[in-house]
Amino acid sequence: MKHSEIGYDIIPSRFGEVTLVWRETENGPRVVEIVLPLKSAEACDTAGVRRRHPALDHLCQSIQRCLDGEGVELPTDLLDSSPCSQFQWTVLMAERTIPRGRVASYSRLALHVGRPKAARAVGTALARNPFPIVIPCHRTVRTDGSLGGFGGGLDMKRALLKMEDVAFDHRGRVKPEFFWDFGARP
Repeated sequence: MKHSEIGYDIIPSRFGEVTLVWRETENGPRVVEIVLPLKSAEACDTAGVRRRHPALDHLCQSIQRCLDGEGVELPTDLLDSSPCSQFQWTVLMAERTIPRGRVASYSRLALHVGRPKAARAVGTALARNPFPIVIPCHRTVRTDGSLGGFGGGLDMKRALLKMEDVAFDHRGRVKPEFFWDFGARP
């Protein structure tokens, strides 16, 4: 495979096919995007050649296990962060610190990254997250506990949170006791 060639692999899940798009570099493969089922077919049309890369097998298997409901640690060492702005990458790395079974609000995440008035910018950074599941952007919701958005659709976001044992009230909002305070420990 040439330096600039792009490949992809398909990860089957209960939600549909997740597409892992990667490119070969001098240091091995780097994941450039993880595409959730709602957009997966169009990603395959533009992503190059479908092929498995042995160096990505562990990540693909871990994503599949996560989508099956297992609490697995998903590695970030193969992610290509170069398309992300400094702000977006800061938001994504902060998002990773939200533990399984907890959520944060967009405004609380903005406060945590030192930009207290940037809740909308945080939402945009998460909406453009190229690595959903590995960077668990489904764990951020609105201040009132309503879900907000998610690239895989709100049904998938709700299902992922339920698999993590997050509870919802009678209005379908995350219960307050599941909100994460970045200064506290679970």
